[in-house]
Amino acid sequence: MNNLKHKKYLFICLIFSNMFFCIGQQSSSIYKTAPYNTVSIYEIGEPVANCDMNMKNLLGNWKTDKIVNAKEYEFLDWSSVETIEDSTRYVYYRNYFSGTEPVYSSVTRKGGYIYKNGIGIEYDSLWIYPGFLYTDIYDTRGLSDEARAFFSEEFRQKAKDIISKELNIDTMKLSHHTYHRTDSMENFETKGGFSKSVQVSSHHAVSATDSLSQNYIDVNMTREKSYDDLSTEETRKLMLEELFISRIGRQITFNDRVKIGDKVFMIKFKHKDKFYNNFIICSSETNKVVMDYFFLDITFKQEL
Repeated sequence: MNNLKHKKYLFICLIFSNMFFCIGQQSSSIYKTAPYNTVSIYEIGEPVANCDMNMKNLLGNWKTDKIVNAKEYEFLDWSSVETIEDSTRYVYYRNYFSGTEPVYSSVTRKGGYIYKNGIGIEYDSLWIYPGFLYTDIYDTRGLSDEARAFFSEEFRQKAKDIISKELNIDTMKLSHHTYHRTDSMENFETKGGFSKSVQVSSHHAVSATDSLSQNYIDVNMTREKSYDDLSTEETRKLMLEELFISRIGRQITFNDRVKIGDKVFMIKFKHKDKFYNNFIICSSETNKVVMDYFFLDITFKQEL
């Protein structure tokens, strides 16, 4: 895969990372494995009797036996920012979490098995790195000449307009589309000496203000085409469509998770020589973190 195709692939993966959810997964292994729950880093430790307990659990779980590169980080402060008291503040945070400012985590997992009495207990070793979406839109340094030509100034400006302008989906007429896909994967592990086949059935929900383009349907829904089948201009146009659909999707996700009355916190941390402000939202009903793009996706396997 050349540099340009690789950049296209990464760009599309980032766009779609928040647009689908799995509704079923079946796996089989030649060894028996212990059952487990997947638990958020915020919820391992003390019960979350209040929102503050999420922060205490987070700090207590940030250890090298769980996260290999934990020592690269320095937690500077965490604080309560405000309670979302009205629709104005609600729309503000909905735009914030669907824009370019939130810091995301890139989680690398390397797994293995510990065997006890013939039963494998699955574990992960995690590496966590911070970053932001759409970096290539704002900074093309480091790209090849071919990739830089693809991310033209005109294309990048149109993309910036899409991901930075304020939206209010409550006043927008949206059309909703769903489709299903089943993917089969073979995952071979060498350390444990086993192989595992996985079949994942996923349900994809897409919302847009206009009818979906034929290229969007062909590439993303029916898979009758790939991005390589499109011209440069067709690919740019499709990417802009996907950006807007992704932005709407993240706003819908915000609506599903966040309510007026929920509490906003900020966690300040340092990774190597860079400083980050990470906003999170905690439910006033459950006391659990419901919106966060950095820590919330860090999960651990907990044996039942």
